[in-house]
Amino acid sequence: MSDQRLFLVYDAAFDDLDAEGCPAFGYVLLFNEQDVAGYQSGENPPFPAVSLLFTDHADGTISGDLLGWAQLDHEVFQTFPLGYFFMLMEQAAQVAINAYRQVGQVPDQLVAMNMPHDDLIQFDVQFGELKLSDSDAELQLAQQMMVGRPYLDS
Repeated sequence: MSDQRLFLVYDAAFDDLDAEGCPAFGYVLLFNEQDVAGYQSGENPPFPAVSLLFTDHADGTISGDLLGWAQLDHEVFQTFPLGYFFMLMEQAAQVAINAYRQVGQVPDQLVAMNMPHDDLIQFDVQFGELKLSDSDAELQLAQQMMVGRPYLDS
């Protein structure tokens, strides 16, 4: 994969509960910023996209499940290595659920960027309207998110 950024947009239309009653959060993987701006919640987009479900299981495990593809014949799916996609999905699920566990709110967007020299994926975790309870909460959140660098090493 190139150094291109990938966008995982939270879409509550895909949220669900698993058989155990555990929360699961729907995300849509988009391949460029223009598609992010044009994406309509719960719709099958006219551009390449992948819908995913990230589940926070009762036993503490996290899973990422593929829900479906849009525009499967698009060239991006011919050049995107399948193994890399599964690694991205697994890491994105861990990032989203860990962020949710820390602040009690699902991130609105994850921006993933490949770091080829380190063989890592870096995630920028974005909350649209994060409301923290006190003035020190933002500093505490930043410190918690950096502990163990879960967004680089998961």
